[in-house]
Amino acid sequence: MKHVNCNLCGIDKTRLIAIQNEYKVVQCPDCGLVYVNPRPTTDMLIKLYNDYHQRGGKDEHSWAMLMEGNFKEVSVFLNKLFHERGNLLDIGCAYGHFIEMMKGYGWSVTGIDPSSEAIASARKKDLHVFETTIEDAVFPEASFDAVTAFYILEHLADPLSALKKIFNILKPGGIVVLRIPHTTPVVKFLTFFGIKNNLYDLPYHLYDFSPETIRLLLEKAGFSLISVRPGRPTLPKRYVERLISIVSGNFSRFIFAVSMSKLLLPGTSKTVIATRP
Repeated sequence: MKHVNCNLCGIDKTRLIAIQNEYKVVQCPDCGLVYVNPRPTTDMLIKLYNDYHQRGGKDEHSWAMLMEGNFKEVSVFLNKLFHERGNLLDIGCAYGHFIEMMKGYGWSVTGIDPSSEAIASARKKDLHVFETTIEDAVFPEASFDAVTAFYILEHLADPLSALKKIFNILKPGGIVVLRIPHTTPVVKFLTFFGIKNNLYDLPYHLYDFSPETIRLLLEKAGFSLISVRPGRPTLPKRYVERLISIVSGNFSRFIFAVSMSKLLLPGTSKTVIATRP
């Protein structure tokens, strides 16, 4: 196990939020960042991800269904923004569903993922993919017009360094699109009523980001024009989970729309967009 300081402000001072699967989730009292401390080492985490995409009976089809709405929403956004398309990197590409979609729209696509099984499946689709992580991947500076990372940042040991690397491999004017969970408000609510839960999905998730902390991380990495919004809800395989996701996600989008993009409901996943100046 490894002890870490706050990834955002660097201090070693925390307050306990929850204990799940014998791991402690803490919050920095200065900047508000929520993270797991102590945590498994990097080598331990890589081993955990060997069968990550097959957990709970999931398969390639269920992953495609889970993320279909997110992928379509982001593809529409990027296609409108880049009429002439460009180079796109998808971090944590898994089986390659998103980059396969974007390749069909004329993008030059690259994907990376630490799962050998997922990468093997993506290669069968004739996709340009590598079995690696963003920490170990090597790309020339200013290589990409867009970088996407769907539910990836919360898994990384050092999200700030990853965002700085993404900044460097984006072209000036390039766009990063993140999809992140915001679990802490729900966990605090359930804990208050004594309801046990495993919503943090430990130890796979190492961080939980609020709109404020993700903005601060992106700003610290050099990004500007940061937008945080509720994206389309995911569609889990289990019916009850899917129903909760659809209802809470669409209600969050409704509140965001009627408030003129001012109110972000806590506890629902967010889509984050930022630009390299």
